[in-house]
Amino acid sequence: MVASLSLALAAYFALFQSPVMDAIARWTAVATAKVLTALGTQVSITGTIVGTPTFAYTIVTECTAIGPILLFMAAVVAYPTTLRAKVLGILLGVVSLSAINMVRLVSLFYIGAAFPQQLPLAHYVIWQSAIIISALLLWLFWADRYGHAARA
Repeated sequence: MVASLSLALAAYFALFQSPVMDAIARWTAVATAKVLTALGTQVSITGTIVGTPTFAYTIVTECTAIGPILLFMAAVVAYPTTLRAKVLGILLGVVSLSAINMVRLVSLFYIGAAFPQQLPLAHYVIWQSAIIISALLLWLFWADRYGHAARA
């Protein structure tokens, strides 16, 4: 487990500030803008900046779902189960954590626009904790549901 988590951490820092992460941050910004537009909020996007005339934020590496996904993947890979269960777990984690992160980004946009003084609390305390807890709970769900395959 330690080796798997160490590898995930090394991968995260290797990706940090790389062209790959820049592309993922741009994709995240575009996806966030599309969701906000679908919800009726007209936003503009410039690079990784998503905004309106009165509020904007920048999507940086830490705003993407990559950190929680790598953490989740490391736990899945380290768990003693079948390759099929691990692949299903990774797919479940990528889709679920990306969706949760999108809810996070959209909610932070609305909080920042309506209650800017509450944005630091929502961003740094509530949502950072919630996304990591989500990865943990998702892993517990996966381990309970699919982790028994190796023991069966």
